[in-house]
Amino acid sequence: MEGTVRWRAEAYEELLRLREAVAEGRKSGGKPSYAQLLRAIEKAVDNLTEDPFCGDLIPRRYLTKRVIARYGTDKLFRIPLVGYWRLLYTVVGDRTVIVALILEYMDHERYDRLFGYRKR
Repeated sequence: MEGTVRWRAEAYEELLRLREAVAEGRKSGGKPSYAQLLRAIEKAVDNLTEDPFCGDLIPRRYLTKRVIARYGTDKLFRIPLVGYWRLLYTVVGDRTVIVALILEYMDHERYDRLFGYRKR
């Protein structure tokens, strides 16, 4: 089942800044490099085009009211990226058109804070 991929405006702006950083050869200051992260995101987008449900559905128990309000949905999926980064998306549409809407990508620390995970 093929789908279409669209970006939330804020996420797309962030992607454009990442592409600019890669084009200018800027260093990320850590791992992964900007180029590695961009390749991982592009691969995830290719996978979403082939199968909009290829990510892991985030269990409802981890979705706070704040998270649901932030993204406007309680059906969030995640795709692991290089260096413990995560790509968050949701699936919208109907039987004829399925759209994977990319909401955000973030590092592991920010992901843990968003969903309330705590270090042991």
